[in-house]
Amino acid sequence: MHQDKAIGMFMGLFIGDALGAPLEFVRPYEMTKTLTEMEGGGVHNTAEGEWTDDGAMAVAIADAYISSKRFNPEAIAMNFKMWKKTGFFGTRNYVFDIGRTCSEAIERITPTHPYAGSCAINASGNGSIMRIAPVVLANHNNMPDAVAQSVAVSLMTHGNADTIHYITAFVAELMSGKKDDAFDCLRHQRDSGSTGTINHAYITAWECVEETSSFEKALVMAVNKGYDADTVGAVTGMLAGRKYGLKGIPTRWLDKLVKKDDLIDMAEKLYALGGEDGN
Repeated sequence: MHQDKAIGMFMGLFIGDALGAPLEFVRPYEMTKTLTEMEGGGVHNTAEGEWTDDGAMAVAIADAYISSKRFNPEAIAMNFKMWKKTGFFGTRNYVFDIGRTCSEAIERITPTHPYAGSCAINASGNGSIMRIAPVVLANHNNMPDAVAQSVAVSLMTHGNADTIHYITAFVAELMSGKKDDAFDCLRHQRDSGSTGTINHAYITAWECVEETSSFEKALVMAVNKGYDADTVGAVTGMLAGRKYGLKGIPTRWLDKLVKKDDLIDMAEKLYALGGEDGN
């Protein structure tokens, strides 16, 4: 994966999260306009360009890779616990957005038992797919490791079959940069109807990318669906960022992104872990 596409995927996560944050929990019929710019507000009163739990957990993962210079599940798990307790790795000194499935799993995590995700049928949340870009970036030249480590990181908080199926599909397609016929059955499954599920996030992200012709149009379409807009934005941002690259992300959005320079520096270090340029 070439550097511009890989870093575009990583930064797309944060752009989508920040763009969608003011619309989180907003129903489409409650919207008075189409959101096209970085704005503050919403249920969490975010600042312009401020990202939420999606971005914070991604930073926690990225920090563990960079600090350890390898996949280190204990370090990732302990970073999750630090974030939940202090807000570190996020944009504030406290956690202001966290899903119940993630929260309960992080409480169960220990250094020697980092895989604490529930395997219950109703534990099919989108909290693992929303944060997966740093794992892909750190393994951008190694498909087996990218998929395996992404599944492992997902299992820390989400342990059911849906998580395995959709993470495997999403990461494999991020790596290749195109749809994989092997996962047609997942992309064409009936949307679960629940906007907080991994099923909904994956299907909606593909829909937004396929039905538009630029990073900007894909993200505008995604976040204006409302409900879990920050996470749908983050997942769409990864997919669209992989397709259009960092150069395809509007500068006006990047310029407002909180901690933009730190995130780009982090992305470059993760890319270096993955070795030389790929395809």
